[in-house]
Order: sequence, then structure tokens, then C-alpha cells
Amino acid sequence: MRNELTKRIFFACITVFLMTFGLILYVINTYLVQRNVAELKDSAVLLSSAVNQYGADFLRSVKIGTARITLIDSDGTVLFDSKLNPEKMENHSEREEFQEAIEHGEGDSERYSDSILRKTVNYAVRLDNYQVIRISMNQDTVFRLVVSMLSPVILIVLLMSLLSVVLASESSKKIMKPINQLDPENPDDRNIYSEMKPFIRRLIAQSQQIQHQMQQLQEEHKKQDAIRREFTANVSHELKTPLTSISGFAEIIRDGYVQQKDISHFADNIYKEAQRLMTLVNDILKLSRLEDGVTEIYEDRKSINLLELSQSVCERLALNAQKHDISLSCEGQPVYIIGMPHILEEIIYNICDNAIKYNQPGGFVRLNLYHSENLAVLKVEDNGIGIPEADQKRIFERFYRVNKSHSKEVGGTGLGLSIVKHGMALHHARIELDSEEGKGTCIRLCFPL
Repeated sequence: MRNELTKRIFFACITVFLMTFGLILYVINTYLVQRNVAELKDSAVLLSSAVNQYGADFLRSVKIGTARITLIDSDGTVLFDSKLNPEKMENHSEREEFQEAIEHGEGDSERYSDSILRKTVNYAVRLDNYQVIRISMNQDTVFRLVVSMLSPVILIVLLMSLLSVVLASESSKKIMKPINQLDPENPDDRNIYSEMKPFIRRLIAQSQQIQHQMQQLQEEHKKQDAIRREFTANVSHELKTPLTSISGFAEIIRDGYVQQKDISHFADNIYKEAQRLMTLVNDILKLSRLEDGVTEIYEDRKSINLLELSQSVCERLALNAQKHDISLSCEGQPVYIIGMPHILEEIIYNICDNAIKYNQPGGFVRLNLYHSENLAVLKVEDNGIGIPEADQKRIFERFYRVNKSHSKEVGGTGLGLSIVKHGMALHHARIELDSEEGKGTCIRLCFPL
């Protein structure tokens, strides 16, 4: 940044220097041209008075410095010239200063002279006999002066360029010093330019925000580690139970402690524990994929008729509901949402399956679908055993069971509601729970339309 700043200051200095130099030259040149014209006018007026009094022969005895004197007849013919042979000179009737003098008495002009091959300033005065006396001189300009002094001018420009480099370097060094001394990790706006204070304040705010976010990430990391350790311990415990049962039953059969008539009973127990183990492993895999946000294994998001999907889930659970003497119904209005069918079906299935399992004979499970503002709401209501108020905040945790003995009786893994929670999060939806122990539970699944 310092090098870029040095370059910019250097070019700024050089630009200012050259523009100032050029303006000064222009002003001096304008002054010199005006002075030349004024001097010529004075000389021409005096000379015309003398020629009117003493005649044209007076011109042969007059010298005005380096000026050139020309006498022109009224028709433009050159009668006399102090430096050139008038007979070889062209007619001057078209000259600007001659025409102005004939018409107005005086005239001036600037032009490049073909006769002397230089730029000249001319001033002409009309005589009493309508002849014109003209005085010309080479134009003195500041640019000719600069050209004649080219070596000193180049030296001055080089010195100014060197001085600009030094000044630019020192200025950029001083400008950058407070910035270079700034500590990005602990920015302080006390010894910084006022123009940079808003930036430093934003930097301080961002630094504080980053530190806060880092603390949150650390806390979240610790929390995730704790959850992971708890999950590992829970998985180990949950897997150990059916495996121990399977191993125990198999060992008894292997060692011949079972009568032939009881083998089918032990085999049935082994089958049930194996099924429980498979269900547990499947739920763990589902939950792991949902927590990691891996949804590629499921269908792409698409428009779904939530009423049709709910009715389909009810048909799958009808036999199970009949087995437990539970009345299962689904009604409402067709509502379309954007979602993943397989995950939504899993959500509704787990909610309804729990409502059937944790119910009482002769109870009911009712599904009702309706609009509420910009939401599609699926309400699942039952009159089962209910959830104690102290447990309601934890039922969506992994492996959390309100009634562990009853969960084992109905074959619950403790992961169903956790799968529901993560599946709802993937759909940016929320869950509302109302429950009273001994009276039943109402769960509302609220999906954005």
C-alpha cells in the first residue's frame, strides 16, 4: 500500500508542477506578445508622423532596433523595405494589417513570414497620402526562451522529479505509520486519522463479533462433543441389550439346556430381539443422515398433497391400530407444501405410531389437516396416557423415554421423535406440543406453505 501511495503522491506532485509551469509560461507568453504589439504601435505612430512631415526618404536614415520597416503603396505595392529588396517582394494588398490600416487607419497581425521564415508581429499605420507604413519584428515568446535554455530547464524538471519522489516517499511513510502500528486483533481508534475512525469502529465491532462467534462455536463444539459421547454411550447400551438377549438364548440352545418343545419359543425370542436390533440400527442410520443434512438418499423436494400422504400413513397403520383397539381417522382439506415425501412420511408415521403405542384400549388417534395463516398444520390428537409436564421438553431427545418399561413393552427405540425433530428442521417447519398426563396428547406439525 505504501508503494502505491508513494506513486500517487509522486504523480500528483509532478502533475501540479507541470500544470503550474505550463500556466506560468502561458501567462508570460501572453504578456510578451502584448508588449511587442504595444512597442510596435508606439514606434509605428511616431514613424508615420515623421514620414508625413519629412517624406519617404526619411525612412532610409531610420533604424528601430531589430525591427523591419516597410512602406506600402495604397495598391499593396511595396515601395520600401529596410531588410529586403522591395522589387522582389510580392504585393501586400491581401495582408491583414494593410487592409485594416487602409480601412481604419491602423492595424496589426501575427503570422509566419515567408520572406524571413519566422513568426512576426506586424503593426501598420496609414499615412496622409494613403500609403501605409508597417513595422514588423520577430515575435519574442517564452517558448523560444525555454528552447534556448533547454539544458537548464531539463535539469530543473529532473530536480523537481527527484524532489517529488523524496517528498512522496516521506509523506507516504508518515501517512502509513499510524496504520502500520494498528493491531488488527486489538484495534484502537485513539491514534488514528479521523477519516478512518468509522472503519476502525467497524473493525472493532467485527472483531468483537468474531470473538463472540468463536466462543459460541467453542461452546457448541463442547456441546456437540458431549452429545456425541452421550449418543455413543446410549447406542452402546441400547445395542447391548438385544445382543445380550440374543447371545444368552443362543448359548442356552447350544449347550442343550432347552427341551425340544421350547426351542421354537427361544427361537421366537431371538427373532424378536434381532428385529428390535435391526429397527434400532435403521433408526440410528436415519437420524445420523438427518443430523448431517444428507438428504441425497431421499427424493428431491417437490409439491406434496399433505392430506393424501397422511391418509396413506393411516392406511399403513390401520392394522396396528386395530390390534391395539385404537380408532384411527384422518380428515381435513387438501394442502400442498414443498418437501421430501419419504421424510414427511417418516415424520407422520412416527407421530401416529407413538400415539397408537402409548394409548389405551378403546382410545382414538385423530389426524386433522387445515390452513392457518401462511402455514399448513397437521394436528395429531389422542386420548392416551399423556406426557408429564416435566418430560415434555425432552421427549425429542435421542433415546429419551418417558416410561422406559412401557417403551420396552411396545418395542420403542427412543429415536422416533428425534427423527421427527430433525426431519421437521429440514423442512423449516416447527412442532407444537400440548399434553396432559392421563388425558392425552396433541401434536401440531406446522409447515410453511
